[in-house]
Amino acid sequence: MVKRLSLLLFLSFLSAACGQNVSYAADLTEPELYRLQPGELLLAASDGDIPALIVDQSHFVPAEKADLEPEDLVVGLLIGDQSRAYPVRLLSLHEVVNDHVNDLAVAVTWCPLCFSAVVYEREIDGVEHIFRASGYLLHDNLVLIDHPTDTLWSQLLGQGIKGAERGTVLRTVPSTLTTWEIWENAYPDTYLLFAESVGYPDQVPDPYAGYFASGAAGLGSSGEIDPRLPAKTLVFGISISKSQKAYPLELVKEEERIEDQVDGTPITILWDEELASPRIIRPRAFSEQEYPGQIVYWFAWSSLYPETAVFSAD
Repeated sequence: MVKRLSLLLFLSFLSAACGQNVSYAADLTEPELYRLQPGELLLAASDGDIPALIVDQSHFVPAEKADLEPEDLVVGLLIGDQSRAYPVRLLSLHEVVNDHVNDLAVAVTWCPLCFSAVVYEREIDGVEHIFRASGYLLHDNLVLIDHPTDTLWSQLLGQGIKGAERGTVLRTVPSTLTTWEIWENAYPDTYLLFAESVGYPDQVPDPYAGYFASGAAGLGSSGEIDPRLPAKTLVFGISISKSQKAYPLELVKEEERIEDQVDGTPITILWDEELASPRIIRPRAFSEQEYPGQIVYWFAWSSLYPETAVFSAD
């Protein structure tokens, strides 16, 4: 339990953009078009086996009515003056929550196999989309499908990989993966997605607790695991243009401040001790702004990005 708690305490990625109704523009990190190879998609469940949630304000309760333990994981959002938290236990059962926060249509996505939480805007070219888990995996990572276009989307890539919206890049919304205790302390006026409001009368089980504690890595669909780091090392992954780099979280915490470059772009990674969180900023000369980064298991990051560099303090 002590080991698990120490792990949870530094999972928070709190954006400097919090408090603003902003997202990460796609052109900040315009990725290379992903080209699916034959057999690369693995069908792990039938479409509909993992039903997405569609929620509104009525499904949330204020923090004082929350039924979570302090160490329970949540994905937190702060958009404008509205703060919300989505329990990972619920997300592990549904993997996608479609919501509106401060009039912004968002999809809160969670891939338990990869330990990756990403929030995306749901409006594309003026059309609001509804997302759900497709049942497919791409290198063990969640593949989404939308209504109305039935396009398949990679969660980590944030890109349409098959269908009408292939090549379209979703806009990432700043979010926080952290413990309920940290999030509630930072935002005591937050609202929590309440399990009972979506059909769970009792305590929601943690369906992946055994997986998180085990040495198992995904479903084995990623092939050989990159040996540069242990498979389930949590890394802070950054993708800029056609270049990627992984920063082991323990090393980021130890260094506190890292000056580096990704794809020739200078970046600074800061460790916020109070919030127990990594942050990425661009230098002022580049119009200082938070850059998106992704907390994820190493095996998933390196499988999707086999040419990724790994940061070393040596």
